[in-house]
Amino acid sequence: MKQLTATLFALVLILALFSSASAQGFAGYGFKAGLNMANLSGDDVIEGTNSKIGSCLGGFVTYSLNEMIALQPEVLYTMKGATWDEEVFGETLEITWTLDYLEIPVLAKVAIPTQGTVKPNLFVGPALGINLRGKVKAELAGETEEADIEDLKSTDFGLVFGAGVDFGLPHSAITVDGRYVMGLSTIDNSEAKADVKNGVMTFMVGYSF
Repeated sequence: MKQLTATLFALVLILALFSSASAQGFAGYGFKAGLNMANLSGDDVIEGTNSKIGSCLGGFVTYSLNEMIALQPEVLYTMKGATWDEEVFGETLEITWTLDYLEIPVLAKVAIPTQGTVKPNLFVGPALGINLRGKVKAELAGETEEADIEDLKSTDFGLVFGAGVDFGLPHSAITVDGRYVMGLSTIDNSEAKADVKNGVMTFMVGYSF
């Protein structure tokens, strides 16, 4: 049910964004995909966690406010989480947290003035994440067990900041960006409210019309 609600929400948001393409200030829209290096942080996170590799993909719409500043809402499917090892009776227990989100950043982009078709930029903005899945997988001595993560918040809030480059083409552009999404609130929904936050480094390539 949670996944269906998030999917419907994303579809409505995408339609709303693209239907406003004729609005004043509309500059373009496009799609992007890339790679995540995710981890967990906070006072209650076990020491020695490792980055979990995942994917990130979605769409965006760009609105120019002036020659240098633009507003860019995005809708992304992004994979977060972490991995770590523990020793159990002389064996290595490998634990993987998989946290999938529908993430909606709203970015303020500042263009760095340059000559030609290569346009670097900096961006920052808030992001709302809607949890789609939370799974924990444990591997020990060739045996694997998987279960849902209990007491996981349905939403997550973060701050996005990064830099990118737009390579201009006739009537379109190739976009490249690197960003860090810093979790601002705990993802733990138990009574303890443990300090556990998401953190993700993302590299993406996209195409803008």
